[in-house]
Amino acid sequence: MAPDGRSFVTAVALRSTSLWLHTGSEERQISLESNAVDAKFTPDGKRLLFKVVGSLGTYPLPGVLRIAELDTGRSAPLAADLRTIDYDISADGQQVVIEAPDAVGISRLWLTRLDGRLPPRQIPDVEGKQPRFGPAGDIYFRRPEGAATFVYRIRGDGSGLQKVLDAPIALMGDVSPDGRWITGWRSVWYAFPLDGRPPAVIGISLLFDWSSDGKWASLFGGPLPEGRSYLVPLSSGEALPRIPAEGFHTEQEIAQLPGARRVDFRTVPASSPDTYAFYRTTTQRNLYRIPVR
Repeated sequence: MAPDGRSFVTAVALRSTSLWLHTGSEERQISLESNAVDAKFTPDGKRLLFKVVGSLGTYPLPGVLRIAELDTGRSAPLAADLRTIDYDISADGQQVVIEAPDAVGISRLWLTRLDGRLPPRQIPDVEGKQPRFGPAGDIYFRRPEGAATFVYRIRGDGSGLQKVLDAPIALMGDVSPDGRWITGWRSVWYAFPLDGRPPAVIGISLLFDWSSDGKWASLFGGPLPEGRSYLVPLSSGEALPRIPAEGFHTEQEIAQLPGARRVDFRTVPASSPDTYAFYRTTTQRNLYRIPVR
């Protein structure tokens, strides 16, 4: 506080998160503005989709969906008229499903082409959150029922609506590339099998992402230090690594997985351990004098 009591000085920190690409021994920045979140590779590994948001926080974070061509470095908006909350890319690399609010703020599901040649088309009569493509083109999503949300699936034309899991979940992660598992959060993160078997505990706050070809997974959060992740190879025919019965509780349990590779950033896995996207967070601090009226 100033001696005359008319102003005070305070420090303000501004954090920003940029998206980077790691290939072999090279790294280059992909996003150039605001904050980049929710990055995903296309199945062919040649493009990277991500959201640009004004500020960081917790889900949901609506923003502008962008697509970057990795060979040229150019990026452009995709479905720019929608405020994208969440999205996913089809296994054939042709379509994108988007969660975006309608005119009254209800989350709806939209389909658009990855090449942007057609405007987004709303899937009729569906309220849904966190859409994910299955390998056959069905779309999985969280649908509200009272105060809870349950996992459903539907075809792109709006037909075939079906409840997939009987247990409610609060957040949905990914559908495994083989279509046999869904990750979801219900007090802890689980991997739910779609054949009716009991779920596997992944860990408290431990996020689990598959590469589009199902050969690699990324683990982030939970017992890991802030900003650190592990890339873990998956055995042929297996969608999950060897998970302890009660989930991962220590970094050592993750580090000891066969072939586990530590990365000191949060990673987005591709089809090769030498190629991945990652987030780099910077903090800028400044001093401000604030007048007191």
